Amino acid sequence: MKRLVIAVLGIFLFSTQAIAGEVVRLTEHVDENGKRTIYQTTRDVLEKCPEWKTSEELPLPVHKAVEIATQWVKEKYPKFVNFKVVNISLSEIWDDKYKDRWYYSISVNGNVDLDGIRANSYFSVMVLMDGTIVGPSLPKSDDQQ
Repeated sequence: MKRLVIAVLGIFLFSTQAIAGEVVRLTEHVDENGKRTIYQTTRDVLEKCPEWKTSEELPLPVHKAVEIATQWVKEKYPKFVNFKVVNISLSEIWDDKYKDRWYYSISVNGNVDLDGIRANSYFSVMVLMDGTIVGPSLPKSDDQQ
């Protein structure tokens, strides 16, 4: 009986860790060439995010989310210059476990300076309600659809 309890407890703890580390996709973008960019995070990160009901004040005001996103862009992509925020949207996370959890999508447009050659670029940064950044990433080759 003691071994059964230990085995069940071990399975429960293992499954809880697997769920906690599980990836949750917030959204994905597909450009005109079919290139996919995904935005995902883990359940661990989402567990820490505050809930928000639309009848309440936002846990993270818009101006703070923009400040966090633009600072991240400056640090992460120093060759991305003369950019400005061109779109801000607010979306709920589409996962039943995380009802009332929302994130900002902050889109920026600017120039990429590649050794004096400038190219126009546009991308989005997701900001969770606790200020966590979810940046863009490319899907793994086995994740292509």
